[in-house]
Amino acid sequence: MLKLLKLFFALAFLLVLIVVGGITYLLLGTDPNTYKPELEQLANQNNIELSIEGDLRWSFYPNLSVHAGTTSLSGKEVGIPDIHFEQADFILDWKALLSRTIRLRAIAIDGASIRVESAKEAVSVAVLPGAAAATQKSEATELPFEVAIDQLSLTNSRITLVTTDAPDRILEQLNFTSKGLNLNGQPFPVTFKVSTTLPDQPNPISITLDTQLKLQLEKQQASLSGAKLTLNGFDKLPLSLNFDALYDGQADALTLNNVEGTLGSANIKGSIKSQQLTTSPLLEGELSLQNLVLAELPIEAPDGFNKVNFQSLFSVSERAVELSDLKLSLDNFNLNGKLSLKLESPRQLEMTLNGDNLTLPTSNESNGDNTDQAAILTPILAPLALLEGGKSHVELNLASLTSEDIRIEKLHLNLFTNGKVVNIADLSGQVFGGSFQTTMKANLSKKRPTVAFTKHLVDIDLHQTLSALAEQSDVRGMLTMDFSGTTQGDSQEVLMANMNGNGKFSVKNLQVDNINVERNYCEMAALIEKQPSTNQTWPNSTLLNDLQGDIQWRDQRILLPGFTTGLGNLAISGNGTVFLAEENYDMLITANLHGDQTSETGCLVKSKRIQNRDIPLRCSGSFAEDGDGNCLPDSKFISQLLQEKLQNMLFDKFLKKPESTESTVTDTEQEAAPEEEKDVKQQVIEGLLKGIFQ
Repeated sequence: MLKLLKLFFALAFLLVLIVVGGITYLLLGTDPNTYKPELEQLANQNNIELSIEGDLRWSFYPNLSVHAGTTSLSGKEVGIPDIHFEQADFILDWKALLSRTIRLRAIAIDGASIRVESAKEAVSVAVLPGAAAATQKSEATELPFEVAIDQLSLTNSRITLVTTDAPDRILEQLNFTSKGLNLNGQPFPVTFKVSTTLPDQPNPISITLDTQLKLQLEKQQASLSGAKLTLNGFDKLPLSLNFDALYDGQADALTLNNVEGTLGSANIKGSIKSQQLTTSPLLEGELSLQNLVLAELPIEAPDGFNKVNFQSLFSVSERAVELSDLKLSLDNFNLNGKLSLKLESPRQLEMTLNGDNLTLPTSNESNGDNTDQAAILTPILAPLALLEGGKSHVELNLASLTSEDIRIEKLHLNLFTNGKVVNIADLSGQVFGGSFQTTMKANLSKKRPTVAFTKHLVDIDLHQTLSALAEQSDVRGMLTMDFSGTTQGDSQEVLMANMNGNGKFSVKNLQVDNINVERNYCEMAALIEKQPSTNQTWPNSTLLNDLQGDIQWRDQRILLPGFTTGLGNLAISGNGTVFLAEENYDMLITANLHGDQTSETGCLVKSKRIQNRDIPLRCSGSFAEDGDGNCLPDSKFISQLLQEKLQNMLFDKFLKKPESTESTVTDTEQEAAPEEEKDVKQQVIEGLLKGIFQ
């Protein structure tokens, strides 16, 4: 027994010496640099340019490997990009060396620089794990060389993406590792990390992907299961996604399923299917983005809104973008519809949106500027900026739109664009108790854009309107108006300053506060009749019959060249001007009394000189806060009345002859002589009074 044990140990020791001696012979007796020309020749036969500039050397510890120095390779014809690396370690299967066959088990490359100039080259880089997992044996040469890589790593490397007419995009700090590579449909782990920079983004963006990769060479398929993608670098918007993916090389299609994750505080769900990936990509799928906090976005969000939700079916290609079953919400505001954008020239946009109640935040600025509030509508109309001179049709319906003290219900917008011509075929809704409808055509191609428009108002509450716009109103009633006009300019102030237009209007149930036209008329009548003023109590307002007239808008002034209304037995007409810049008005109102009493509750006028005669009143006031108004007899009319009164007094006292006198003149002379004498003397009196009152 003892002899058998001694024999066994002696044989084992002898085998170890043989193995060690064989390995030593291979390491010391075989120079790997002798394979350089043959490796380069093998690469050249496969349309790959290979240049091994550094030395090839053996390494025994910790693994049997070959270390390659600086190396470059490229193969434009077969879609291999320019690759340059500083060092590569090729881990060998030492058992295969016993049969003088070189079999690679692992590759570790450090300091690689990969320059990708086409989609085909990008695909070659993407399928690198599959290429590494393939087993190839040289038949063109008698090299005992096999590739059956189990592990692959790429560290401290970079990829440069070259795009025509655009700066190069560089992916820095590239690290890629995988283990257990195979083409038998068995999953193996893959880890990918990279860092890059984006325009207008100060911090570098880091991307990490961990997944289980499955390769099936015969079906030309690669699938990712349990993939986790993270993106960091945006201050408040880190991205984390979990998904499954399948790439089908035969169908040239990529599918992403079970997409779930977070973007900042938002939750993401969806699925994406891409067809014709390497030729004319077409992306289709569904995307849901819920509870995204607007403050996290890198853009300036509208004040007063906190969260946004988005959900849509989509289709995106080089030719068109389509969103269907679109659902968008901002806090409590909900919007749905569809969008279609044709990207081929001439571009064309079709968009239909329907929303519920949109309330714009109250402005905190003292001047009440709603510019920031109105910015909430910018995302709705933003696709117009993508037209590049094309055509568009946008139809928008909102249940209501509220801004400050203005609430518009059943808002409808029907908008067309063609190049730089914007045509609003209809902008209508209900506001201030009535309704409005507007059409507009704007030509933006000129240095100073021109605008032509029409407005149709029905039963608009004047008190609500003026209170909301001017913070105070002395006018009440229901306005109906048809108006058309033109203007030009590139800002709201300039457009208002250049406004010109004409129209007709009517006002029902017209009431003017702080002015009583009937009282002023009665006081003027009492003054003319030399009657004492009554102690009658008058309301501090005037209720008029329906008002009708023409309207003109010129140089920030609203001109009312002729309007008619009434009050009791008073027929009222007049003209006036509203000064928009000064926020005041000046009206000349003419009252004509039919009968001897202004109204049932008015005053009695006995003078025949006042009845059935046009009596002018001058009314003026301010629309500004704490503004007041008054209606007083027109100064020219008062001067005329005094002139007539004084003229009659002078004529009766000094020039009028007694009714009966003795005379020897004939009847004809009696009729003619006084008339001639009266005309001459009356002309003298009128000339004298004219010099006094004018």
